[in-house]
Amino acid sequence: MEKSFEEQVAEAKAHVEAISPQQASEVKHTNPNSVFIDPRDMADIRATTGMIPGALNLPLSQLNDAPETELPSELTDQSRSIITSCQGGPMGALAAYALKRRGYKNVQFIDGGTQGWLDAGFSTAQ
Repeated sequence: MEKSFEEQVAEAKAHVEAISPQQASEVKHTNPNSVFIDPRDMADIRATTGMIPGALNLPLSQLNDAPETELPSELTDQSRSIITSCQGGPMGALAAYALKRRGYKNVQFIDGGTQGWLDAGFSTAQ
């Protein structure tokens, strides 16, 4: 039987570290080699919170299914710090877990997502 969305999110959260928006901002400012990823489709990003400045927009389906050769060059180093974020957190957790299952070692997601980022006083870009 296929797992429900909620069950998939719970599994992802059990395997990937959640960090606060403040912790994510600290990483962004102290580790210029870090990569931020938003797994939502661009229409959703534009219609809701926008995206963390400098984040890559990589749909969850691409993170799950694309061959390594089709991932952006920012993801060639599997030890690089990667932080994922969606609007509220669940898809960010799924994206982080997808990357972890692909062998990425330093993956986290923002608890509360991009809305949490905004609520913490940080800006986004459309």
